Amino acid sequence: MGGLMVKILGKKRSQQDLIMALFCIIYLVGIIGFFTPFLRAIWLPMSGLILYLTTFGVIASSKQKGKLTLFLFLAFCIGFTSEVIGVKTGILFGDYSYGSNLGYKFSGVPIVIGLLWGGLAVSSASCLAQFPTLKKQAPFLAALLMLGIDYIMEPVAIASGFWSWHGSDVPLWNYICWFAIAWILQIILKRGMFLESNKVFNLVFILLAVFFSLLNLYQ
Repeated sequence: MGGLMVKILGKKRSQQDLIMALFCIIYLVGIIGFFTPFLRAIWLPMSGLILYLTTFGVIASSKQKGKLTLFLFLAFCIGFTSEVIGVKTGILFGDYSYGSNLGYKFSGVPIVIGLLWGGLAVSSASCLAQFPTLKKQAPFLAALLMLGIDYIMEPVAIASGFWSWHGSDVPLWNYICWFAIAWILQIILKRGMFLESNKVFNLVFILLAVFFSLLNLYQ
């Protein structure tokens, strides 16, 4: 079986290409599911599955699986804990709550949200790692990229019942907290556990940006 898998996947580069192709298919199916009225009701409760598959694919494509897995765990803990504090107290992000479409929740927060923080951090850092001249500014700029994803994600998430704000608009405090936590994750990546610039990571960021940008047209 091992020999067969080697023949199918080939070298590491070929494995990354396969993962990238699968990601494109998964996100395309997701877009079709959201845009098609009779599929939307079926697809929405399965939305979290995309992030689970993304996380597994990101780990499989990495050359530094140990460091990556450790960082994703730390990012999960930091991001998830921040979200729990936000949901329970409103001190972080603002007054909001999660719906049921993102799957199982613990303390009011879907488990998959913790994975989202890690996936966004790794993919945005990888995009910036391609520009050596921006090495010093990379954590700040990567945090801005993460904030940008949150900004375009908010309208889609609210309309899809992923989460809701107990007020008329998304508060500015949400974006401030998002950026601060994103910056902390980027500093951890840069100073403690630098990860390679990986074309699969880069694609994940692009797919997330395209995915939510297109879905904004539907709202």
